[in-house]
Amino acid sequence: MNILGYGLALLLFAVQPPASGKVTSDYDKSADFAKYRTYTWSHAPVDYRPKMHDLLVTEIDKAMAALGFSKSEDPKADLTLRYFTVRSTSIDIKELEKAEREGAKAKSYDVGKLAVVLRETATDKRLWAAQTQEVMSADVAAREAAVRDAVTKVFQSYPKKKK
Repeated sequence: MNILGYGLALLLFAVQPPASGKVTSDYDKSADFAKYRTYTWSHAPVDYRPKMHDLLVTEIDKAMAALGFSKSEDPKADLTLRYFTVRSTSIDIKELEKAEREGAKAKSYDVGKLAVVLRETATDKRLWAAQTQEVMSADVAAREAAVRDAVTKVFQSYPKKKK
C-alpha cells in the first residue's frame, strides 16, 4: 500500500505545471572565470526547427558578448559552448481534475527546456551549465519572446568574474 501511495504522489508531482522561468545552474567554483575571453561553438544537437536554432544561437551569442566574450572560429578558443533543447507537452493537474468532473478534455500546453554548457577547451572540463524551462505559446512572436527570456535568465546565473 505504501508503494502505491508513493507512486501516486510521484505521478501527481510529475504532472504539475513546470516551474516556468526557474533557473538551475552549476559551475566549477575553483575556476578563474576572468581568464576566459574567447569561445567557439561546439558541435551539438541543434533544435530541429531551423528558425528556432538561429534564434537561440543569436541570443546566446549576444549574451556571451554582454559577458565580455569574443566569438571565435578557432578550435583552440578558451571555451566551447553548446546548447540543448527539449520540448514536451504538459497538463495542469487542477485542470485535469476539473475536466474529468465535467467530462471534458484537459488543456495541455507546450513546455520548452533550454540548457547551456560551457567547457574549457584545453581540458574539456565543464565550467558552467544552466537550464530553465518556459511555457511555449502557439503564437510565434510570443514563443520567440519566451526563448529570448529563457536565454537571458540562463545567462544571469553565469558566475561573476573575479577581478
